[in-house]
This record gives sequence, structure tokens and C-alpha cells, in this order.
Amino acid sequence: MRSSYIENNYDEVLKSYILNWRPTTLVELGVLDGYSTIAIAEAVKEMNFLYQMNSKLQSYDLFEDYEFKHGVKEEVEKLIEEKGLTPYVDVIKGDAYKVHELYPDNSVQFLHVDISNTGDTLREITKLWTPKLIERGLILFEGGSDERDHNEWMTKYNKSSIKKEMETNKFINTNYIYGTYYPYPSLTVFLKKWG
Repeated sequence: MRSSYIENNYDEVLKSYILNWRPTTLVELGVLDGYSTIAIAEAVKEMNFLYQMNSKLQSYDLFEDYEFKHGVKEEVEKLIEEKGLTPYVDVIKGDAYKVHELYPDNSVQFLHVDISNTGDTLREITKLWTPKLIERGLILFEGGSDERDHNEWMTKYNKSSIKKEMETNKFINTNYIYGTYYPYPSLTVFLKKWG
């Protein structure tokens, strides 16, 4: 299974946020081979059992329609089924920049974003999804460290810095409190402000 998260056990970070935050509406943008999808679905299963909840994850990806590194929807669904997680996650083919239209404002409590993230991705996703998030809703966004900003493909294609975008973007700093986990590839947690 391919995921930059594996080396530093980011599955445990994802699970801990879900089990502590107890969101009911969870969305994921970017699936690849399903590493984070499975981690989130396992946490949803545990949370539903422990707290008698009825939460479910909806995971979106372009799969074969994405011209760069991508996973195969049927393979991810088979893996999810083998792990007994089918009741806790829907794997859906969809464009990360359009699926926000499927959700009412103030309805999403947890959003995980891992779609070849760049500073441009962060700017656009926060613009599209901020109205959809509840107050105190979370965005977990892959990236945010200097090391991640200078990885091979970011440098090769001269992509915009995630770290710089979050530090200088007035909209983000007005609407969110955030912090970054630094082990590669890094993960930035954005908490939507309230009040």
C-alpha cells in the first residue's frame, strides 16, 4: 500500500482526532490505495460502537481519471470489504473541487485532504469548504512543513508552498486556528473558529 503517512504512523493521529472529536459527518478528499480511508473508517467503527453513534465517512477520489499517481476504486473497495469496514465508509468517484456542492452549509465536522496538496490546494479547499464546516469543525490537511514543501515533485514542478500559504493567507488566519505535526510528510490540523 502506498502512502507517505505509513512511515510515521499517521493512521494513529487520524484515529485519535476522530475518537476524541466524535464527528458524525466525515469527508475525505484523496484516497490513493486507501491507507487513510481505512484508518478513518476503523475509527468510525470504534466510535460508533463506543458511543452508540451512526457516523459514516465519505471518501472521494478521481481514481483512474487522475493523470498522476492514483489508486483503483475497486481495489480500495475490496480491501475495505475484507477488513469489515464497508458499513462505515462510502468510496465515491468525485472531483475534490466540486463535491463540496453535495453538502449543506454548517454540516461537515471532519475533512481530511490529501490530493497532491500545494499552497494553491490549501487556498482553494479552505475557500470551498469553510462554509460547509461547522464551528469547531476540523480540516486535517496533508503537508505544512518546510520538508514537505521541498519534496521532489513540489520542487520539480515549482509548486506553491503550503506553509507560506497558511502563514500569509488572511482568510485562513481569520477563520482557523492551526498547528502542524512535523514528521514527514507532516499534517496540519485546522480548527474552524467559533463565536
